[in-house]
Parts: sequence; structure tokens; C-alpha cells
Amino acid sequence: MTHRTPLIALSLIATGCFAASAHAALEGRDLDGNLSTFEAYYDTDLDITWLADANYAQTSGYNADGLMTWEEAVSWANNLEYWGYNDWRLPTTTDSGEIGCDFAYGGTDCGYNVDPASSELAHLYHQTLGNLSFFTNTGADSGAFEGGSDPDSTLDNVGPFINFQPGGYWSGTEFMAEPEFFAWGFGTFAGFQNGIGKSDVMYALAVRPGDVAAVPEAETYAMLLAGLGLIGWRARRRG
Repeated sequence: MTHRTPLIALSLIATGCFAASAHAALEGRDLDGNLSTFEAYYDTDLDITWLADANYAQTSGYNADGLMTWEEAVSWANNLEYWGYNDWRLPTTTDSGEIGCDFAYGGTDCGYNVDPASSELAHLYHQTLGNLSFFTNTGADSGAFEGGSDPDSTLDNVGPFINFQPGGYWSGTEFMAEPEFFAWGFGTFAGFQNGIGKSDVMYALAVRPGDVAAVPEAETYAMLLAGLGLIGWRARRRG
């Protein structure tokens, strides 16, 4: 029993560091080695990674205010290189039911309180961050404006993201009813999803498939090295 203790301790060190966030929908990812901030968040529900800055096009200086047409937003995301990753894109939308806008106050792909499975943005807004739409499923005022921090927006919970704007965000999916002129978009100011004219300007939040490799925290790395050193020392002793 005594001989197994260091191995058990090392196992606890290796697994315990991640136990607190094992069931969280968003797990922070440190990409620049600065432990005070996260540059991305892995979505355990959708198996995608969101950029932590929800208006990075402006922050990076790519665009003056982050408002872009659909073509501009798609080009920005597809050509984005960020901390060694270059497979970023805009979030996707699933055109379910009738082609185009199957409008309703709940449960479809278009309107308010849309099915979270209909788009990655809707899932993030409603399911992960817990925001409401302006209307309830019955079409009544949800009171989200009055009860929230912003009297002109239902985007009350931004979670760990920075620069999340109470406005429209582009999806990378074209609107099947009129793909030449429209693409899907999600309005975080009211919890609304619909087809938007491609020439309109909205914000863009980049996402990539799967997880990213976080830079190891200094303390975790040090403990791991110490544990490996202890194993090596005991092995030499036994030999």
C-alpha cells in the first residue's frame, strides 16, 4: 500500500485539475500563456471552440467597429489565423422544416425562442448563456428588457465572453429560400433568428471545430514534472 501512494497521488494531480470544469458547457482555453485570461472557450455540448472576444474583428483592427456584410464576415472568419489555428469559421444554422423562415414564437428555426439545435448561435445564446427572447413562446412580452441590465437588449448574460454586442450576428449558412441575397443571422438584442440581407452589416463571432490545446498552467506543469521525477527516483531505488 505504501509503495502505491505516490502513483495514486500523481493520478489525482493529473485528473483533479480538470474535475471542476468537467461538466461545464464552456471550458476556458489559454492560448497565449497568460494565465489571467482565456483566448477561447471549448463548448462541451457542441464540440466546437468559440473565440473569447465576440467582436475580435474590431479588437484586432480588421474592421473599425466590427460591423460587416455577410461576404466580409465570411472572408474574415475563413482567413483568420489566431494563436496557431487557421480553421476558424462563422457559426452554422440548420434550415429545418419549411425552406426559409418557418416563423414562430418558439421551437422552430426562425423567430423567437428558436430550437437551440437549429443553430450554434441560438444554442450559445439560449442554452449555454441562459438568455431570453423578447417574446415568450405564446407571443407575450417576456419582460427581458425590463428585468435585464440593458433596457434595450435581451443580452443580459454574456458569460465569460468579452465584447459581446447587443446586435445582429452572422451565421455562415446561406438562407435556402433566397441564397443569392440572404443568409441566416441571430439578433442577440431580442433573441431572434431570421434570414438577413447579405448586404446588411452585422457582427461576427468566430468558431472552430473541436477543441484546442491549452497552454499548460505553470503549477500543473510543475506538479507533473515533480510527480514524474518521484516515479523515476523510486524506480532507480528499486533497481
